[in-house]
Amino acid sequence: MNNIPKKLLHILMVILLIIVIGTAGFKIIGGNKTTILDALYMTVITISTVGYGDVIGLDDKPAGKLFAIVFIFLGAGTVAYLFTALAAYIIEGELKRVFRRRSMDKRIEKLKNHYIVCGIGLVGLYIVHELYHTRRHLVAIDMDETKVDELKSHNMDIDVIIGDATENEVLERAVIQKAKGLFATATSDNDNIVIVLTAKQLNPDLKIISRCTDTKNVDKLKRAGADTVVALNYIGGLRMASEMIRPHVTSFLDKMLRDKDSHLRVEEVHIPKHSPYAGRPIEEIDFRSMGNILLIAVRKTNGDWIYNPHPKSIIEKEMSFIILATAEEREILQTLVSEDLKQPTPDI
Repeated sequence: MNNIPKKLLHILMVILLIIVIGTAGFKIIGGNKTTILDALYMTVITISTVGYGDVIGLDDKPAGKLFAIVFIFLGAGTVAYLFTALAAYIIEGELKRVFRRRSMDKRIEKLKNHYIVCGIGLVGLYIVHELYHTRRHLVAIDMDETKVDELKSHNMDIDVIIGDATENEVLERAVIQKAKGLFATATSDNDNIVIVLTAKQLNPDLKIISRCTDTKNVDKLKRAGADTVVALNYIGGLRMASEMIRPHVTSFLDKMLRDKDSHLRVEEVHIPKHSPYAGRPIEEIDFRSMGNILLIAVRKTNGDWIYNPHPKSIIEKEMSFIILATAEEREILQTLVSEDLKQPTPDI
């Protein structure tokens, strides 16, 4: 009953009420000789205007004739209106669905450097939640249409393509050629292998993160083209060990990831080749003016890591900053290191 729309439920309840009233009325008029089935039969042929014949004998019952006249006008008219409203509701719903899909397809066509989440299960839902609240553009794919309402119940307005992520046409609808990354989060490792293979064929440069249930399939997923494979059992075991031996660290990370008032994250900012800050010391970037950004580490182009870098450290092209910041602060810093210094730095 909870899945039936209220408007449709009201229509069905009114039709049922009319049938009950008609059956009761004809039963009373017909007397003891009239069965419930006969009264129901009279009700149905009356409101449907079929007119198969009188089975309860209204010829000598003026009150019965009067009831039948009133019931025909009110009952048949009301039922006709309700069925018309029901048909309009169904057609309107189909039209809305078509327009919604066209509008969604147009929005998706404009995307680039976005993320694709294949499968909105328990794992996929958390991925979508993290991408959405850190202001990343994304498209979700799932075969279950009810996932749209599930996302809305979590206050996330996400474009969801209903289809099989293992099919080329579905991934192409998600504009995989322009995507930045893809998450294969199906519950079956075999499905994830097919998703990874298909995605790599359509976009060889795409970064793919795949879920893995059985650690025996990690190598298969990597050979299929996954850049990173996350084994849930392995990650879960490490988390349990961390809870035991470093509980305050895990508590801090949980607080950071689950705080609804402040979406603070460990973020990554890339220094492009044309950055005006390339070749200059880190201290020339005023992190405090952009909010409360904390520079944790930098990854150099040769893969070396520098933790808690010195302010005099030189910024290199293609270097990555690892920072503790909100999504808004990350966007401001990324814009700053990517644009002309003559442009003003936005405030948050």
